[in-house]
Amino acid sequence: MSESRRVVMIWIGITIAIMFFLPFAVAKFASECAGMALCMMLFLVINPLYSIMLGIISGKNIRKLWHLPIISAVAFLAGVWLFFGIQEPWFLVYATIYLCIGIISMLITNYIKQK
Repeated sequence: MSESRRVVMIWIGITIAIMFFLPFAVAKFASECAGMALCMMLFLVINPLYSIMLGIISGKNIRKLWHLPIISAVAFLAGVWLFFGIQEPWFLVYATIYLCIGIISMLITNYIKQK
């Protein structure tokens, strides 16, 4: 397996763990009081920071890693719809925001890299 393919597979694995399985952990293992706080921390802190980090990583090699922010947003949407058990339309807004954050940070990183 080539080095770039291995890097892509590692980041896809990390993305699936954070954006897909973390909502499962929050939905299943949190109590009612802590569950809301964990959801807010997940949606407003952890996922946006991960989207920024993934965008920075993608921006360093945009030709081979451009799809990672898309995979991240889709994994988030699949995870919350599956594990929270509701097809809340607002999750589409969150996924779109995470996608925009990832793409913007990817483009900024690529711009800085070219300078």
